[in-house]
Amino acid sequence: MRRANIFLIFPLLVCAFSKAQQNPSLRLQHLTSEAYHLYLNNPDTATGLTRQALELALKSKDVYYEGYCYYLLSKTYWVKANYKLSTEYGFKALKIFRHSDHKAALNACLLSLGRTLVELGNFHKANQFIHEALELGIQQADAQMQAKAFREYSYLLTELNQFDSALYYSDKGIALFEKSGDSLDISVLYGRKSRIFFQQKQFEKSKEFAYRALTIDSLVDNLRGLGISHFQVAQNEYALGNKQKAISQLKHSIRINSEIGNLTWQIKARELLSTFYLDNNMTSLAAAELQKVSKFKDELYNAEKNGQIQEMQSLHELEAKEGIIQLLEQENILKQQQVKNQRLFVAFLLVGILFLVLLVSALTRLRTIQNKTNRNLATKNAAIEQQKHAIQVQAENLRQLDQVKTKLFSVISHDLRGPISNLQSLLELFTKKLMTADEFISLSGKLKENLNVTQRTLENLLTWSLSQMGGIKTERKKIEATACIGEACRLMEEVAARKNILLQTELDGPLQVWADANQLQVILRNLIHNAIKFSSFNDRIEIKAFAENSHCQITIKDTGIGMTAQEINALVGSREYFSKTGTEQEKGTGLGLLLCKEFILSNGGDIRIKSSVGEGTEVSFTLILAEHQSSLPLAVPG
Repeated sequence: MRRANIFLIFPLLVCAFSKAQQNPSLRLQHLTSEAYHLYLNNPDTATGLTRQALELALKSKDVYYEGYCYYLLSKTYWVKANYKLSTEYGFKALKIFRHSDHKAALNACLLSLGRTLVELGNFHKANQFIHEALELGIQQADAQMQAKAFREYSYLLTELNQFDSALYYSDKGIALFEKSGDSLDISVLYGRKSRIFFQQKQFEKSKEFAYRALTIDSLVDNLRGLGISHFQVAQNEYALGNKQKAISQLKHSIRINSEIGNLTWQIKARELLSTFYLDNNMTSLAAAELQKVSKFKDELYNAEKNGQIQEMQSLHELEAKEGIIQLLEQENILKQQQVKNQRLFVAFLLVGILFLVLLVSALTRLRTIQNKTNRNLATKNAAIEQQKHAIQVQAENLRQLDQVKTKLFSVISHDLRGPISNLQSLLELFTKKLMTADEFISLSGKLKENLNVTQRTLENLLTWSLSQMGGIKTERKKIEATACIGEACRLMEEVAARKNILLQTELDGPLQVWADANQLQVILRNLIHNAIKFSSFNDRIEIKAFAENSHCQITIKDTGIGMTAQEINALVGSREYFSKTGTEQEKGTGLGLLLCKEFILSNGGDIRIKSSVGEGTEVSFTLILAEHQSSLPLAVPG
């Protein structure tokens, strides 16, 4: 049901004396009635119709419709969130109706100004207007006037976070509107209750009232209310975990508020939508929404330079005072003609002082607004910088993930596919009897070596992939480091024997460390295998372990080909992959040492490399001794 036009309940007070005078009144009634029914869902069309009516009212000197047109312009600009113009036209309407017999029109002007002043944060003046409207409704014994005053008072209390009182007056308003069958105002108060329950984190209740308001707004074609209701539904759906529903509702809200030009609610909806996109790692969409928010805020800021509102209000009050002063001056002229010049001089002096006071007040007010604006801009810039940093971090993470993917494909396509393809070809030759058994046996040693390398590559690849995806957890406990070293040496004896390399250990007694046994084995096997890979035939590899303060230091030293300073920096100082061919042209993926670095850090240690070209390499890493682990957690993510 559409809300009844409160002004149309008054009959035309001025009787027409001629047919020429009747036509303007009928035209005014038609234009203003049409504009009133359109202002909520098509404010631009309503503004155009109202301006036509205002021009006609001024031409025909119809004061009532002049004031009514100012009221309608105040409402249309309020719908579009242009509170400066809304306030300006509201004061013009109030000036006309305050000294008239049109009490319903005066009540509507007071409530419209009160609502706009709440939007602008002038709660004190808004409270005065709303209470004046309520007292007028009580004086007139008009339940509809009182209900509308309760509606706006509940909004003021909501802005002041007095939620219990706001709910109380919302319910009083709903009860009165239900009696009159005013569905539109009932919808407004349902939306009000939804907002209050949302701020109290009662999301189910808030969602219920938001959907009620949404249903009624759809039925009565209240586009402004419908845009707000979709936003409130979206807030609650998101709070309750229904993200897709929330995004769908927000898009409806943005579309509707865009149609009616409501910048304030477009900004709110797009800010919330950008938050949803960020939470779902949709950074490009979030950035696009934030750019639109910034654009709309600039437009809103240019439209809401409301520093003139206080001046307009002061002008309204000053005009009333000047009228009183003029009456007094006329009386004084009649009573004391002889002191006319003196009175004029005093009046001129008072006006000058008042002008200076107003000028100082205006400058102070402008300075305060400028400082506040600068602080807000600084806060917004800081927020934008934080968002920019977050986006950069996400971009870096994506780059690293892309690097992981590229490395995986490289290893799989080159280091694994090659040996397996060679094995397949060899077996095919043997199966087709293109190779004799003796030839196959002569190649079996090399084939086994290739398979061992392939197996090691696959093991490192799987372990490294799990570590990158968070699938490996470091579970530290007390273990015997010397036993782990001995086991690793036994596993690597066969590889060392192919080059006739001696694995020589020098262990400083039993050393109990606080580490993950499986990860320690991966570290030892990879470091020993690298030492073998870069050593020549008949070389020796020394493996030492000893206690140093609160740590156990393990060193693997070879006499192989060594490394340059640049190669050491590439291994230790970055997360890049580094691979080098061994003395017998052994190939690698670079994953083994990368795994060692990650596992050593996960176990609370660090790694150091000393090397010179042609003089061998010494790799040392540390682990925490078990007796010094009391302050450490039992499990550390890998």
